[in-house]
Amino acid sequence: MLLHNLGRLALATAAALLPSVLAKDNDTESVQSTFVSPDGKVAFAMTVAENHNTNVYFSIRTRMDTSWAAVGLGSDDMPGALYLIIYRNENDTSVTFSPRLAYGHYEPKYYDGLQYEVLPGTSIGDEYMTFNALCTKGCRSWPGGVTSSGYMDVSSSNVKAIYAYGPKEGFRSSRLDAPLKYHVGYGTFTINMKRTGGSDASSLTDNSKTDGAEFKSFTKAGPNWKTALHGAVMILCIAVLMPLGIALLRITGNWKWHALNQTVAMVGALLATALGIVNSFYYQRSRSFDSSHQIIGFFVIGLLLVQFGLGFFHHTQYKKTQSPTKYGKIHLWVGRIIIFVGAMNCFIGFTFAVNRKYGMILASIFIFMFFLSLVFMFGQKYVESTRRGPKRMPPAQGYNPEPWRQHQPPPQHTEYPFDPPPGYEASSSHIGLRSASPMSPWRPTDRKDDDTDLDLGSQQRPREFT
Repeated sequence: MLLHNLGRLALATAAALLPSVLAKDNDTESVQSTFVSPDGKVAFAMTVAENHNTNVYFSIRTRMDTSWAAVGLGSDDMPGALYLIIYRNENDTSVTFSPRLAYGHYEPKYYDGLQYEVLPGTSIGDEYMTFNALCTKGCRSWPGGVTSSGYMDVSSSNVKAIYAYGPKEGFRSSRLDAPLKYHVGYGTFTINMKRTGGSDASSLTDNSKTDGAEFKSFTKAGPNWKTALHGAVMILCIAVLMPLGIALLRITGNWKWHALNQTVAMVGALLATALGIVNSFYYQRSRSFDSSHQIIGFFVIGLLLVQFGLGFFHHTQYKKTQSPTKYGKIHLWVGRIIIFVGAMNCFIGFTFAVNRKYGMILASIFIFMFFLSLVFMFGQKYVESTRRGPKRMPPAQGYNPEPWRQHQPPPQHTEYPFDPPPGYEASSSHIGLRSASPMSPWRPTDRKDDDTDLDLGSQQRPREFT
């Protein structure tokens, strides 16, 4: 009986303790807040450490065909958010993690105040790249600039967050401040930070689903059209229109077509420069305007304005003197410098915009135009040589050409080129009033006129009747 009572007591005690144990296990499993974007591009997990100090576990995951992925904490907008960005390293062997701060609607700036430890599970695979870390400092508060953000309230159940990802391409870099392309998609969500008490690192798998987070919105953003338009217009004006203006002047010889073409090219280059200046404020690499591409670009634009003035002064002076001017010689050489330096800056610009593959396409176009110009130059010389005809070789010594090939001296003319016709009689210098004789054979003799007694001078014999 005693043993039976002890058994019943043990079962009752176990039954009472079992719910609390299960609850503790459930709490341990649910302390990680997980967010997975609806399109599966970005996944994020976070766990606040049990000791409630500054330690925070987090994990970021994205697809391998995505150039970069980011999660911003503390704000559902860019200004004031702490961005956790990942992309593949230069050797394509692991993940590069870059913490950055956003102070406006432009590329976030690298933040070196974050302290963290890289945890196991950080790797790249066939479909995903994953970064796991333990943040020991800087993940709960950070410089927010002029914004009211700059912190994350771990006692809140709806902490604001934002995510974004770049275009599909094989971007690789080991630099922590590597230049990034404009995002193609971004969205907002909230995180429940009250789920604290975890001591294990956060993790993400293929089966991870949104838990302890709530999706809010998504926006699909296209590429930054300002960058593409700036590059296209600059290439058209510097590498196409300006060489075309030189060809128009050489072919037609009409300065008006040349001036019109070069004016259009200069105006287009000025507009493209203004567009590039506006676009420079979107990226950290261009906000200071101290890059080689920008400095060379301003130099070329300055030469364009000088070139326009030289062309105007040359034409004005040429109209007065009808002879070459010193402005024309300088104008010619400045134009050559503009085309050469401007074309080289186009290649630098593609590298500056992280678009090297388009630089290769541009190189192919330049090579084609180079060979086309060679064909045009040699073809023009050939046409001119055929118009002049073959060169005449001097006759060999002792060679007498046929009579019809011999050079005949031009005839020597006298004062009058022709002798007077036969039968020509000079007219009398005296004109009197006497009767004409003899009478005209076809005039009747019996006809009397009033002017028969008039003396009309001596008879003139027209040469048609001699």
